[in-house]
Amino acid sequence: MKHALTDIPGIGESTAALLAEHGIDSLKTLKQAGMKGLTKVPGFGEVRAANVLNAAEALKNEKPEKGKKKNKKEKAADKTKKHKDNKKKDKKKKKKKKG
Repeated sequence: MKHALTDIPGIGESTAALLAEHGIDSLKTLKQAGMKGLTKVPGFGEVRAANVLNAAEALKNEKPEKGKKKNKKEKAADKTKKHKDNKKKDKKKKKKKKG
């Protein structure tokens, strides 16, 4: 399965279009550009470039599972994790408001 740039966390349609304007239109060209090429794109400092390159590498190494559906336990675990993550975010917001 071939991945698009928008499969990388933090890369949406507009960022993908910006990257394409700079000759980066696939995971292959992203890897070829590396840190040096990516930091030439407006909005990409060293930290963001490193994060995107790491995420792209992880995506490249990810093996998609064909046709595997989640069972009830897996679905419930995902729901629980999402709920816990939302609770953490709420706590952080409350702390910011207080102090």
